[in-house]
Amino acid sequence: MMDSSQISSVSYRARYTPEIVRDAVKTYVRRRLFAEQKGLWIAAGAMAVLFIGLLWSGQRDWLTGIVGAAAVLPALLLIAGWRAHSANTVGRFSRMKEPVAEIAYDATTLSFTSDLGSAQVPWSQLTEVWQRPGYWMIFFDKNQFNVLPDDDMPDGLRQKLRDNV
Repeated sequence: MMDSSQISSVSYRARYTPEIVRDAVKTYVRRRLFAEQKGLWIAAGAMAVLFIGLLWSGQRDWLTGIVGAAAVLPALLLIAGWRAHSANTVGRFSRMKEPVAEIAYDATTLSFTSDLGSAQVPWSQLTEVWQRPGYWMIFFDKNQFNVLPDDDMPDGLRQKLRDNV
């Protein structure tokens, strides 16, 4: 295994596709907003059952309305999260004149350069890595991620990402 202190600056051209970008958003929503929020969904289900029970028993007061709203709210939050991340991630992709970015890395930094601009992020800010078929999702915040296509990725970068999974 390569020691990160032995990594000199290496780069590759990452080619993005609409499928990769859309799948990244779908994966984020399913995992972060749905699977990791099981308690919220269980509570929403319980509220839905209670709401139906209240309606069935003929109650049509303010409490019934609050219970109904509480049952629907998680679904609305899921839809809002999906739209926000889709608009951000897919929107950024669609603004690229050419769906290619130069990804460079060394022992301390990961850099992105495309026709939209450039960014340099220290590895120490990496919080999570999700490996997906054909690409990697790297997180620098719970809700902020970048996508790294796997095609043509140098083995050293792939290993560095695996070490962070």
